[in-house]
Amino acid sequence: MLRRVVLCCVLASGVVTSPGLVLAKGAPSAKQADKDGQKAEKQQKWDEAKSAYEKALELDDNPGTRIRLAGVEEKLGNLVEAAAQLKQALESKKLSFAQRAKAKNQLKSLEKRIPTISFDLPKGFGGTVKLDDRELSAGELGAPVPANPGKHEVRAEAEGMKPYKESIELAEKDKKHLSVLMTELPSEEPAEAPAEKAEPKKSGGSNTLAYVALGVGVVGVGVGAFMGLQAKSTKSDIDAKCQNGVCGEDQRDLYDKGKTQANISTAGFIVGAVGLGVGTVLLLTGGKGKVEGKTEARRVTPYVGPKHVGVYGQF
Repeated sequence: MLRRVVLCCVLASGVVTSPGLVLAKGAPSAKQADKDGQKAEKQQKWDEAKSAYEKALELDDNPGTRIRLAGVEEKLGNLVEAAAQLKQALESKKLSFAQRAKAKNQLKSLEKRIPTISFDLPKGFGGTVKLDDRELSAGELGAPVPANPGKHEVRAEAEGMKPYKESIELAEKDKKHLSVLMTELPSEEPAEAPAEKAEPKKSGGSNTLAYVALGVGVVGVGVGAFMGLQAKSTKSDIDAKCQNGVCGEDQRDLYDKGKTQANISTAGFIVGAVGLGVGTVLLLTGGKGKVEGKTEARRVTPYVGPKHVGVYGQF
């Protein structure tokens, strides 16, 4: 008899501590949390009501509590979350006919008010798109994405592309399209520095002309010196053949020859001086102000005639 009493006590102890009874004892807490939520809702304390309903659902997944939570989410402007709660409540078989009809009407009204964003992505896009902090799946990107009214941030990333970031403002019932424009990242190789505008090359023609002028100058001086010596020699011959500075008719050709030699010598020295002077000036200036391709042809050419020497050219 004593053993039976002990056994009964042990069995009773097991029943009290069984998980089923613990859950049953927790049910009144879920009901209390639901009541707290309803009380806060009547006082329009939406955040407090939301917290109480969520606590109640953790303890007991009641579709009626979900419908009330959906109403609070709607008041807070969280239309997407409100619709999600209603859809989950409608999946429950515990809803009465009246509750189900009310939830369906409420969901239908909400879905008309929820704004959406459609994304136009670059061809062959293989990156990621985030709406605020939530990464969108490939399936979501292929259809309008529901979002709550208000300001949102869209970010997109793809390999080899510059990150994309854009802010967008949504109002109820908006149906917006967003073109995600992405540009390629610059190559890892250092970018070439912008080519500096090259200064026009100065023509080398002036230097060439300078050397030509110097050459003419040297030739002129040489001719002047040579003809000067010849003129001096001819004068000596005339002095030897003419008495007291008086020459006969037979010495006229020799006199004319000496005069011509003297004139050529003088002209040679003049041409030489001009050539050397022009050549020196051209070398010092280097043809400044003359752009290659625009410098006209220039040349200096010496000449020697039977009775004169000179230089002609184009500048």
